[in-house]
Amino acid sequence: MKRLRCRGVAAIEAALVMAGLAPLLALALNMGHLAIDGAAADRAASNAARFLSQVPLESLRDSSRRAVVLDSAQQMIGQTLSAANIGTQAWHVEFMCDIGHCDQLLPGMVPSKIGVMLTVESQAVVELGHPAVNLVVYAEVGRDN
Repeated sequence: MKRLRCRGVAAIEAALVMAGLAPLLALALNMGHLAIDGAAADRAASNAARFLSQVPLESLRDSSRRAVVLDSAQQMIGQTLSAANIGTQAWHVEFMCDIGHCDQLLPGMVPSKIGVMLTVESQAVVELGHPAVNLVVYAEVGRDN
């Protein structure tokens, strides 16, 4: 008679345990996804900074050639992010030369450092109230002038 009353207790216990473990599993999946997205964004920013550090100074000083070089670096970032197949909705990049933006580099200035600040909007695998997270990475490379 005791066995008949205990029927279904294991199923109820399993349901209670799963209700507690499901959010932890979703959190682990989201954190892993963010780590992969962050690594890809870091790689993209590092590649672009390394590319910009190798560009001749004449290309950075001239505003028309500088626009072409910065567009090439931006395309390189886009290709790296798409090759990594990460779930980004949008991304934004800023190119820094020493203290300010590379767009504001004066013709006589010689930057000693080039930095790339990349902001990537990463979608969650399992939405827990926050649909997207902004990942910001910064890569800086010194120039050998």
